[in-house]
Amino acid sequence: MGARRLRSTTASRNARYVGGMRFPAFEAYAAVRRMPVAVTPASQNSDYESGVARIGDEKWHIRTARNTPTKPGAFVAFWQRDADGATAPFGDDDLAAGLYVFVEQQGRRGVFRFTSAHLAALGITSGKHPGKRGFRIYPNWCDELNAQATATQRAQGSAFQEY
Repeated sequence: MGARRLRSTTASRNARYVGGMRFPAFEAYAAVRRMPVAVTPASQNSDYESGVARIGDEKWHIRTARNTPTKPGAFVAFWQRDADGATAPFGDDDLAAGLYVFVEQQGRRGVFRFTSAHLAALGITSGKHPGKRGFRIYPNWCDELNAQATATQRAQGSAFQEY
């Protein structure tokens, strides 16, 4: 299926999508940043607006985090299928530039821009660590967190930007 241009927003005019899937959180971010991008939807994780975006000369994985009613922060799935078809964490060597995770809560929007090195340091990708198939993110507006969530928020903080 060929790429098609969407014309509903500034971001849409600058974005190309393959397969017809839309990425509203990414579109909003691209509109604010006025950046042309091309997005290819991932065959897995469609509930998380999963895809690979070409941003400038780099490829980035993109996801939209899901808000959970009983816990602060949000959750994002980030996995791939291995040769046997089982879900597996991305390896340190499987990533291009990294991962953008979009979050919207209570009328506020933000993005975590995790480089591949940052994901490895957080233990998200496998290599030196077993890796994870999903993880919680804590935007800077999350407060009253327990000690573990506060430590995670601090470790993720350099990747976060509100927009």
